[in-house]
Amino acid sequence: MRNVERMMLGVVGFMAVMGLVRPSGAQTGVPQTYSYSEDPALSIIAPTLVTLRRDGAKEMVDQVIPPSPGRDKEYHGHILYDFAAHKIWTQVLSDPGMPCSVMTYTSATAPPEFDVISGAADLMQEFTDGGKVQFTPAGAEVLNGVPTKIVEAATAQGKGRIWLSVQGNYPLKVAGPGPDGKEQTIIEVKQLSFARPPASAFTPPAGCQALDGEATTNSVHVGTPAAAKSPWKVTAAQLQPIGNYNGRCPAQVKMTGTITTDGPGTVWYQFGAGTLGPEQTAKFAAAGTQTVSHVFTFAVDPKYGNDLGGSASFRAVMEDTAGGHTDFGTSSNNADFAVHCVR
Repeated sequence: MRNVERMMLGVVGFMAVMGLVRPSGAQTGVPQTYSYSEDPALSIIAPTLVTLRRDGAKEMVDQVIPPSPGRDKEYHGHILYDFAAHKIWTQVLSDPGMPCSVMTYTSATAPPEFDVISGAADLMQEFTDGGKVQFTPAGAEVLNGVPTKIVEAATAQGKGRIWLSVQGNYPLKVAGPGPDGKEQTIIEVKQLSFARPPASAFTPPAGCQALDGEATTNSVHVGTPAAAKSPWKVTAAQLQPIGNYNGRCPAQVKMTGTITTDGPGTVWYQFGAGTLGPEQTAKFAAAGTQTVSHVFTFAVDPKYGNDLGGSASFRAVMEDTAGGHTDFGTSSNNADFAVHCVR
């Protein structure tokens, strides 16, 4: 894999490859200086820990996905945003061989899945399913030292609850029914502070390679030199519904999609579902549609229960005339799935 592609996996691992980030705009009337940890943070497919620091136009995010059955290595990523300079620096600290990168970042905030304060409105829109789910008051609680008001809603799967800060109305804890019907914590913010973080938290890493292109809260695009661009392209990528798995683990979950091109060539594609699958190729003799698939293996650590769930997607790009593919091309829709391990 090329260095530029490996660097972009760091960005994508944080931002888009699992399809969980959504468009977010700057909000007015919210604090600009704060820090907190999330344990758990909104997970892709495995328990996730996030540490966040913000001071005005600068924001730092650390994301850790600990080892678990089927994942023998910790993932530790580090992102630094500078919204005024429109820059994002990305490092994968758990992979010293992956060089850091810096590129243009055009959104005014970090993805709401990381920042529950600047992204509060987007998260509540998601939790209420665009207003379809109505939450009602259900008491109050001091959560990790912060006064909160609790709201709850009944769904077909069970009861969901959200702890909102009394001052600011940020979601500081979210719990909902798991696949077994029991309540489980989805996110919980801890150690929330509005003191100014140290300036050292926002020092850009040295020696990062500048990438041509731009990133936003929900997309990444790396440019390909015009002289190397193929005259043909991927015009569509569609992921089929995945469904749920119920049985012995490790679970083998097959994901299938279709790729459509407007001409001949080699298409590179890659599935993502908590981890990135291998890059694979499909040869097109002419314009048309082909079906591709990949099987992921999932296991659940008993200390986290018997269930896990997530969202998958895949991306596809036409190989350029130089035999490379630095453009991330076309991303598919997202497809949710759940795994229940029978012990």
